[in-house]
Amino acid sequence: MDFPKRIKQHKAESDSYAILLYKLRDLGIFRNLTDNDYGVDFEIELVDGATVTGKYVKAQVKSSENLTIRKADSVPTVGGIKQSTLNYWAELSYKTHVIAYVVDLETENIYISKPLFWQAISLMDASNKTKTIEFVPHDEKHHSIIPSLFTKIYAHSPSLMDEIYCHKMALKNLKQFFDLYADVFHYDFHMPVNELDVLESFLEVCRVLLWSSRMDHKDLTEEEKEYIYSFSYWRNVTEQAGGEDVANYVAQKPLKALMPHLLDVLRQYESRVFSSKYYWKHKSPTYLKLVYDFPIPKASDHEAIRDLGYGQYQRSRNDGGFSYLISKC
Repeated sequence: MDFPKRIKQHKAESDSYAILLYKLRDLGIFRNLTDNDYGVDFEIELVDGATVTGKYVKAQVKSSENLTIRKADSVPTVGGIKQSTLNYWAELSYKTHVIAYVVDLETENIYISKPLFWQAISLMDASNKTKTIEFVPHDEKHHSIIPSLFTKIYAHSPSLMDEIYCHKMALKNLKQFFDLYADVFHYDFHMPVNELDVLESFLEVCRVLLWSSRMDHKDLTEEEKEYIYSFSYWRNVTEQAGGEDVANYVAQKPLKALMPHLLDVLRQYESRVFSSKYYWKHKSPTYLKLVYDFPIPKASDHEAIRDLGYGQYQRSRNDGGFSYLISKC
């Protein structure tokens, strides 16, 4: 008499889950969602000591049978991803970050993706073809460290909703940001900033959009680096010097330190949105048009950014217009 046979794929999945749970066991609570697998296998909630933090991510574990390491750049990839799965990941991402892991069953190395939203929507199109997703490359000796560390970073990172909200705010206030930058370097440096609300909005936008940027602020003290995004900190600096509100010379520091990085990140977002225009055409054409209507200048040094103020920022594009852009989706 025969007995049931264990399917090879089921064993691979079971082994992958076991390795992942063991190696990442110190992260916190793993809630198993594999009983209803529509594109997510676990919810991982971080625990700090004995404290359940409320910070969590959704995770998909992919089969190592489809794992390939690209020779050109050593980037791990997994193919065969359905576009319905990409869309599901994108929708879930509005509530919490979705990340993917793949376990190499031979070496027991774990690879992790970045939060999948922007990658997923850039792969979506009008075809029914499956797609390939990328994972973070790293060397063998860090395989057990990097997935754990990156999971913590992603769980604590700003939400997608905050990210998109601040991107929209930055674009809508871009001209005011440039005028503010010009003002604080043009007017009497002891005078208070003309548009304090614009400065506060600028700092809040930078706090969210620059969360992962690596910045070397050589002209700032360690305390100024720690509180660079805090409007109240810069106001207190002015008050301690006998002034009121935030003086121009005080505002110069965060503006000069952050503006080049903000422009660089805004250019990255512009590229991301245009690379996923098929998705945004159907999800939010108003967001797509907002990005199109506010091209990010290539200015990066102090003088060039200062010269963008007082009406010098040009919003024109040398292409076929927004209608032409979406016609190519």
